[in-house]
Order: sequence, then C-alpha cells, then structure tokens
Amino acid sequence: MADGRFEGRVVVEWLEHGGADRNMQLREAFAFVGEDGARWNVPAGAIVNGASIPQTFWTLFGPPFVGDYRRASVVHDYFCEVRTRPAHEVHRMFYDACRAGGVSYVRAKSMYAAVTAFGPNWTHDEAVVSSFGFDALAKSRGVALETHMAMDDFMELKNDIEMTDPSLDEIDARIARGLQVTPAIPLERVPQM
Repeated sequence: MADGRFEGRVVVEWLEHGGADRNMQLREAFAFVGEDGARWNVPAGAIVNGASIPQTFWTLFGPPFVGDYRRASVVHDYFCEVRTRPAHEVHRMFYDACRAGGVSYVRAKSMYAAVTAFGPNWTHDEAVVSSFGFDALAKSRGVALETHMAMDDFMELKNDIEMTDPSLDEIDARIARGLQVTPAIPLERVPQM
C-alpha cells in the first residue's frame, strides 16, 4: 500500500492480572514505516492493550486486536503511552497504518477522527503548556489533554466523511471547531507547594 508498511510480526503474550485483563506484552520488535520513511518502532517488551482506541467506538469499528486495523492499534497504543512524538503525528500515523493494514479510506478517516477527538491527546508545545501554567511538567511526556466532542457532532462528522470524503486537514479543522480541551495532569506530577 502507498500509505506505508509494517515490519515484523505482532507476537504477544497475554499478561494475567485482575480487572479487564487486556494487557499484552510484545515478544518481538515490530514497526510501521510511513510513506515518508518515518519509522515507528515498537520494542519487544512493550505493553499494549487497545486503550488508545476509545472503547465506545469498538461497536462501530471492531475491537482493536481483531481485523484489519489490529497492527495499527499496536503501534498507536505504544506511541500514545510513551508520548515521544506529538499526538497529532501519532494519530496521523494511525490513519496511515490503518490504510497499510487494508482499512478503506472512508473507514480509516472515521477511525482517525475518533482517536483524534476521543483518544489520548497531549502537547509538548511550549506556548500551550505555558498558557496552562505547567511549564515544569512538560519535560519529556508533555502535558496530557482531556478532549471532548459531543457525540452528535462526531456522528455528523462521521456521516460527512462517508458522504464527502474530506481530507485529513479538513477533518482536523472540523474537530478543532467542536473540541473542548482542558489540561489533565496526574497528581503525582503536580508540583508541591
């Protein structure tokens, strides 16, 4: 596919623990290489669990470890956890990886919109971080952002994607108009007074 390629196989071991019991550990390194040559390496030992794909959307798109976007979800999960690249780039990579995995353009765009609006988001942008007053917290993993879009607005966007096939930039602009964003700092990272 023109949107990139995967290198290696997704070989995982289910980790046993209480609760949802969804964590899996990669036994072999795995990678996605974008059409632009950017490498998205996921090391052996990384833990993935599908959490970067909002569970609400599993009924629309299927669960993250089944079907044509399962490899894309592994890479997306890892980079949403380590946050070494901007959220926007990680979500764009997810779109390209979905396409490389065989997901149709329209479905991949809808999935991209879902992870952009409802999935993990963060920023390393110094101006944004400073405006929230969290300068000292943005060293390596940036500042987590809680994002929310009304479900009616999202479903309207999804329908528009299916009818008009907008570009990713047009989807981003539409999401930006309807997205509410607030910083979400884990308590252990809040400076003590």
